[in-house]
Amino acid sequence: MDKQTQTKKEKGRFFEKYGWIFALVSGFIAICFLFGQVVKTKVDGAVVDVHLWDYFMGLHPFDWSMYITVGLLMLGIIFMSLHLVNPTFDSIASMLFILAIPLLALSREFYDCNEIEGVKASFGWGAACSIGFTVSAALLSLSAHFVDRPITIREIAEDGILIAAAIILNFIKIPLGPSGGSINFQMLPLMLIALRHGPAHGLICGGIIYGLVTCLIDGWGFATYPFDYLIGFGSVMVLGLFNKFILGENQKWYNLKGEIFLLIGGILCTFVRFVGSTASSMIVYGYTFVAAAAYNAIYIPVSGAIAIAMIMAAYGPLLKVHNLFPVKKSI
Repeated sequence: MDKQTQTKKEKGRFFEKYGWIFALVSGFIAICFLFGQVVKTKVDGAVVDVHLWDYFMGLHPFDWSMYITVGLLMLGIIFMSLHLVNPTFDSIASMLFILAIPLLALSREFYDCNEIEGVKASFGWGAACSIGFTVSAALLSLSAHFVDRPITIREIAEDGILIAAAIILNFIKIPLGPSGGSINFQMLPLMLIALRHGPAHGLICGGIIYGLVTCLIDGWGFATYPFDYLIGFGSVMVLGLFNKFILGENQKWYNLKGEIFLLIGGILCTFVRFVGSTASSMIVYGYTFVAAAAYNAIYIPVSGAIAIAMIMAAYGPLLKVHNLFPVKKSI
């Protein structure tokens, strides 16, 4: 074994053992920085700094986005602390950290007083530093997986083909209104990625890559990305959590166990997408909870049901393909 190979292996072991601890620390520091200046406002010439404690004490009116952001960071820390129980929780923690990043970046936009005459809000250094450490926490929470087993060229090609298929299917849809909702088949290829390669691949390919590309194509603005796209399509990672029960080594053809877990996983990821889009409608468009839930209930469950039915119908052939081209280790 040459020196370079040995160094890479030692690096992989280091992040596999200690990466989750650094992610935990980064998450804590990210919350601490929010006690600094999150938003800087100028009211009739007077400068007012908004901090986290002002927000929770009700001294300054923020939207629900900041409550959600702090909650996401805390949940990310909790899931990272469960690393020793099951490393799969790292992927969930990473999604929570990643979701907090755009919310922090949009903190100025979500500041209620920004729309009042005479009030100008700008980005604060506390939020900027918090973003940096949140990015660090998100990357570190995935480092153990990807340093230990780098993504292969074949996996990149497969992911790229399925993401491209999802983008094409996004254009084949039944629009339901001016707010962007539609019934389509885009979730199916993303579900296949999560099933084949696990939750981390589902998060990266579905929520980050496909979500960002589709957000730019749809043109509804970056403010819609965190919940409608990152959570909406990153939700396929939930199905990836069940991949061992669905595409297990001893499963060769249609079987009841696999179909049940396909149904459960599909329903859960559809529900997560529904929750994300409902939150987006409330935060970005100012809908009430009832109105947001009613609107998103029109198309998300239908789209999810279609994708679940198609993947359950194709389960047998999918098993054959998976056995012919197995994945070394789902992450």
